[in-house]
Amino acid sequence: MTKSERNKVNLHAITDLKNATDDEISKYMSNQGYIQSFTLTDVRLSLGFASVIVAAVASYYDYKVGFEAAKKYTAIAVGAYFLLNALMTLWVWKVEAGIVYQGIKGGVKISLRSHAQKYEASYELKVKNATTQTEKEVKKDFNEFFDEAGYLVPEPLEKWLDEAVLSVGGLIKEQKSK
Repeated sequence: MTKSERNKVNLHAITDLKNATDDEISKYMSNQGYIQSFTLTDVRLSLGFASVIVAAVASYYDYKVGFEAAKKYTAIAVGAYFLLNALMTLWVWKVEAGIVYQGIKGGVKISLRSHAQKYEASYELKVKNATTQTEKEVKKDFNEFFDEAGYLVPEPLEKWLDEAVLSVGGLIKEQKSK
């Protein structure tokens, strides 16, 4: 992929650097033969859609019968809407908690959780092998993955990910040697 095909990132925006790196992880793991699990995203989307449906049904019912007749049902719908959104918020904070990738290959379940400190230009990654409950935390400066112009350079990131995923019992080495 040429530089013109990739997105340029502001090197002074930690969030942009983290998001660009997170996006590259999915591509990398897919290239290694891992099949991504979208369960976390599916649950979040389901909770979000359910809350929107509750709001839409309440609005439609209010439109059809009028406010006075719908007042009791509107109150119930508002409560259900806030409950669903509270569940979605808890889901994102407690269950997803920074997970940027979950996948499986050859019976090995891997999850990758990323984090970047607000004023520190480094990428923290926690790799967990859910099958053996092995985990490892690794950290690398963003300047090792991005060039001076703000383009992500995949090769150093992929090498670093190879080491991190292999260290928790991943199958990348076997796939590369074939």
